[in-house]
Amino acid sequence: MSSFQLGSERIQKVSNSLRSFSGSDSDAKILANLHLGLDSTLMILQHRLKANGDRPGIKVIKSYATLPLVNCYVGKMNQVFMNILANAIDALDEAIIQDKMSNKIPQIQIITEIDSEQSVVIRIADNGIGIPERVKQRLFEPLFTTKIVGKGTGLGLSIAYEIVVEKHEGVLDVNSQPGIGTEFIIKIPIE
Repeated sequence: MSSFQLGSERIQKVSNSLRSFSGSDSDAKILANLHLGLDSTLMILQHRLKANGDRPGIKVIKSYATLPLVNCYVGKMNQVFMNILANAIDALDEAIIQDKMSNKIPQIQIITEIDSEQSVVIRIADNGIGIPERVKQRLFEPLFTTKIVGKGTGLGLSIAYEIVVEKHEGVLDVNSQPGIGTEFIIKIPIE
């Protein structure tokens, strides 16, 4: 019975997360809680964060500041979170496959804050293998991918860039050090 209860609670959480993630896509900007979008995305990706065969689970560290509601295209912002978080998981998986984690616990850190320019800042960082400079320069180009055929389309980050920069007049940037990890910085102006 307890197994049924746990299963039904999980289904309810996933269902609520999917509703929050996809049901909020509209043609108009609305005031939204970005933390709810991040948490819904993490719930949807939960199966990829858990331990899997020889791969240990990925630890998610959240450091959320108090943020105002942000006027945005909620569904599109959730798509940005999904693309960046899925890429972080892929980077950690690749680091483990290449045996480059050197006894580190794979982790993703999510930090939110308000900067001096009155923008909401969301930082999503992994401690994977990092991105070489030559690749970093092309990261947001449509159809550019470093993944094997069938694994990636090369559209996720270019779509994320379009959503953040063009639709929200924000900033999407990346900091990376090979062997240490990668951090994506999303800035959305508070209107």
